[in-house]
Amino acid sequence: MKQLKITSLLLATVLLLGVVAGCGIVQVNPEKDRAQVVAEVNGEKILKGEVLDRLDREKAYYNLTDEAINDKNNKEQVLEIKKAILDQIATEKLLLQKANEAGFKVTDELRDEAKRELQDIKKDIEQQLKEADEEDGEDEEQPEEKNYEQEAHEYVNEQIAAMGMTEDEYIEFLAEQKCIEKLFEKTVEDVQVSQEEIDEYYNKELNIQKENIAFAEARPVVLYEPEKVRVKHVAIEIPSEKTSQYLDLMNEEKEDEAKELLDKELEAIKDEANEILDKVKAGEDFIKLVEELNPELAVVMEEGITTHKENFYLPEEYLEAAFKLKEGEVSDLVATPYGYYIIKLEEKYPEKTYTLDEKKEDIENQLKNQKQQEKWQEVVNEWKEKSIKKYERRL
Repeated sequence: MKQLKITSLLLATVLLLGVVAGCGIVQVNPEKDRAQVVAEVNGEKILKGEVLDRLDREKAYYNLTDEAINDKNNKEQVLEIKKAILDQIATEKLLLQKANEAGFKVTDELRDEAKRELQDIKKDIEQQLKEADEEDGEDEEQPEEKNYEQEAHEYVNEQIAAMGMTEDEYIEFLAEQKCIEKLFEKTVEDVQVSQEEIDEYYNKELNIQKENIAFAEARPVVLYEPEKVRVKHVAIEIPSEKTSQYLDLMNEEKEDEAKELLDKELEAIKDEANEILDKVKAGEDFIKLVEELNPELAVVMEEGITTHKENFYLPEEYLEAAFKLKEGEVSDLVATPYGYYIIKLEEKYPEKTYTLDEKKEDIENQLKNQKQQEKWQEVVNEWKEKSIKKYERRL
C-alpha cells in the first residue's frame, strides 16, 4: 500500500510537470530554434537564425539592447521588428533572384567595380580624417605620426564587421547590389514624363513655395527665392533664464507681467548697449566687437547670415529692423526677448521667380524619379505577393 502511494505521488508529479510544460515553461533547443524555416522565396529557405543574427547586428538602430530584446514586456515590439527584418531579407533574396533571371549576375567585372567602390570609400574617409585633424591643428603637432590610410582601412573594416561580413563578403554584397540596380533600370526604363505633367507641377509647386517661403529652399526643385538680406550683428544679451521666464509668461498669456519683466531686464543693459552702439557708429571694427562680446559668433559673422523674412530662428523685431536697412547701414538698438541687437546690413537680394524654361529639366528629372520609384514599388510588391511565403508565427 505504501509503495502504491509513492508510485501515485511520482505519477502525479510527472503529470504536473507535463501540465506546466504545456503552459509554456519549455526548454527551447537554440540550434533547432535557429534552424526553423521562417520564410521561403520561390523555394529558397530563410532560417530564423538569419533574422536573429541581423536583429543582433542592427539592435542599436532599433534602440534595443539584449536585455530589452529578452524582456517579456517588449515581446510584441520585438516581434514587429523581427517581421520587418524578415521582410527585408526576403525582399533582398527575391530581388537578387529576379536580377539573375533577367541576366544580371555577379561577374568578376562587377566584383572589380565593387572593389574600386570600396577603395573610393576608404579614400574619402582618409581625406575626412586628414581634414578633421587640420581643423583641430593636429597636423602641425604630429605631421608624420598618423597613418591616415591605415586608420581609414581599419575604420571601414570595423563597420563591415559590424554588418557581420568580411571584406570579401562585403565586396560580393556590393556586386549583388549592382545587379539589382541594373534590374531597377530595366524595370523602369519606359517611364516617361509629359509636358502636361511638367506644367502642372510647375504651377502647383510655385504657389506652394510663394505661400510658404520658410520652406521654399527645402523643396525638391526651388522655383521661388524670397527677398533676402545678408546681415551681421552684435548681441547684448539679457540672462537666458530671464528670457525663459518671459517666454513662459507669454505662453501663459500673462502679457503685462511678461512685458514688465522684459522692460526691466532691457533697462539693466541699456547703457552698455548704447556704449557699444556709439563705438559702431564711430566706425570701430564690427567684427572685433563681435569677437569681444559674442566670441561664439565670430566665425559666422565674418561672412554674416543670409535670411528671409520668415526665419523661425531670429526674433520678429530683428527681422523687421533688418529689412528696413539700406546696404552698409547700421541699425539703432533693436530690443528683443533676448536682449539688444545692433544689426549691420551687408547686402540685399531681391526676390526671384524661376521660369518654367529655367527649371524644366530639374522638374522633369524630379517627376521621372518619382514615377520610377512608384512603378518599382508596385512591381516589387507584385513579385513579393507571388513569390514569398512567410511563417511569422515561428519568429
